Amino acid sequence: MKEQNPLQRATARFTNIDGELLQQVSNLGPSELLLLAGYCAGLAEHSPAQLNAVVTPSAVNELSKGSQLRALILYASQTGNAQEIAESLQQSLESKGYKTNLESTLDIKLARLKDYALIVVIASTHGEGEPPDDAIDFYEAVLSKKAPSLNGVKHAVLGLGDSSYEFFCQTAKDFDSALLKLGSVPLIERLDCDVDYQQEALNWTTQLVGAIADIQPPTLTTAALVENIIQFPYSKEKPFAATLSIIQKLTAPGSIKDTYHLEIDLASSGLSYGPGDALGIWADNDKALVKEILAELNIESQARVRFKDEEFSIEELLRKKLEITLLNKGLIEALATLGGSQKLLEITETYYSDYIRNHQLIDVLKLANVTLEAQQLVAMLKPLKPRLYSISSSIDENPEEVHITLNHLQDENEDGIRYGLASHFLTRQLEEGDKVNVYVDRNKNFKLPSSDKAIIMVGPGTGIAPFRSFLQQREAEQAKGRNWLFFGNPNFNTDFLYQTELQKHLKSGLLTQIDVAFSRDQEQKIYVQDRLRENAAQVWQWLEQGAFFYVCGDMSRMAKEVELALLQIIEQQGNNTQSQAKEYLKQLKKQARYQRDVY
Repeated sequence: MKEQNPLQRATARFTNIDGELLQQVSNLGPSELLLLAGYCAGLAEHSPAQLNAVVTPSAVNELSKGSQLRALILYASQTGNAQEIAESLQQSLESKGYKTNLESTLDIKLARLKDYALIVVIASTHGEGEPPDDAIDFYEAVLSKKAPSLNGVKHAVLGLGDSSYEFFCQTAKDFDSALLKLGSVPLIERLDCDVDYQQEALNWTTQLVGAIADIQPPTLTTAALVENIIQFPYSKEKPFAATLSIIQKLTAPGSIKDTYHLEIDLASSGLSYGPGDALGIWADNDKALVKEILAELNIESQARVRFKDEEFSIEELLRKKLEITLLNKGLIEALATLGGSQKLLEITETYYSDYIRNHQLIDVLKLANVTLEAQQLVAMLKPLKPRLYSISSSIDENPEEVHITLNHLQDENEDGIRYGLASHFLTRQLEEGDKVNVYVDRNKNFKLPSSDKAIIMVGPGTGIAPFRSFLQQREAEQAKGRNWLFFGNPNFNTDFLYQTELQKHLKSGLLTQIDVAFSRDQEQKIYVQDRLRENAAQVWQWLEQGAFFYVCGDMSRMAKEVELALLQIIEQQGNNTQSQAKEYLKQLKKQARYQRDVY
């Protein structure tokens, strides 16, 4: 006798269900089964026949496997924003009775994707279109030939990114494309969110929950549970007007860098922060730059315009509300089209990434040679966004104040000198005693371990900022864990940031070891990754003894070179193959023992 499948066994006592129908049902994909389950549930709810039906416990168990929504919520997060959205979505779905699995892309097994009827991916993009650290392996796997078929599955993708980068939300776009190629069908359209993502992300998740309800009605109708969160008085949307109390230059005369230590008074704000967090700065655009833009377009400075249902003068709006120092490809393309500029079109097609490093809106306007009304200009520009700086102090050692460490940024192009928004605002436009709007941006993925754990910190240049915070915190806690710092900059005499403090920490024993790389003090340049290789045996020993490894600073070169050096140390000192070294590093990430704050 041919063996029956679970559905046939469960329905054997119902003589009006024939085998052909069951066979057709068994051939359906997960999404179709969900739709059919919801439809049948609706019929049963309103059918008198349900009163006479007796379903055995075993039959219920068998059927629930096919009728219950199986949703996977995946997040690929660098600083925790994607994770927070994913956690909020899961809470919303589970409050309605849906069963979901929440996973980091670091932990999910590729083969398990096919077990779900719905796959939700919330992914940030890092740097020039790169996936977050925790998503690299999954990203490569889902794009490979080993990825499973997902025919009959539905998916939804939300991207977080920064439109000033060329490959805006590229990770989300790639995940969406990969799922489509594997046979999955979008439940709702992918949404690519810019830096000011909160409201758009909320609207998207609300739309998604509604679309899921259309497939399978919720089993609970109670209001969603509200998470008990401590409500802080100030936030990104409602910043605190703090006092800039100290502006101190760190680099000496003759340095090729212009680095500053800033102290900001948080008294009476109620704001708190932890080591590894960042400070958000709302900066004003430079008055001279605003004046130059208005002159180029022949727009009167007091022309009235509307923005987000409020009225402003165009001068005030450009100074305080609109982005004029960071470019995005859509803006350049729009101005190129309006002005008929082949030069601008060539820029977007061939060397966009290089161009935007030292060019701003004023440079594009000069090439476009367009005539715009004030309101037209407003419509073309993105809202101003805050700039984030790694906090370089511990609140336990510096109550009611916060410190940041930054380079004053300036670049020259064919039309003049261009300044970084926040660094120029803080060090050139403000004076000690002036007010600056700030908020704390928490970073869940860059945190100190327990006080007994050893840490290795790699922070050249202003990348030392969070490690100054780490050391202050460990001193305040009288932590027993060992601390090893790798620091680098161009020259010892002019660029040894916080030298006196670090020497004091070394003398007291708080800093177990410091290795420095001053790249231009000798003919052959030496960088922090070279110092890592020189100390390979000891680095490996620390890792094997459970040390946590941190990197902060430049993403484009330094962080990649440091990771390459780390992989080589793991391979050579541990007698591992390349693939084994990569797996070792992956396990460090899973254990939160390899953390990066790179930009």
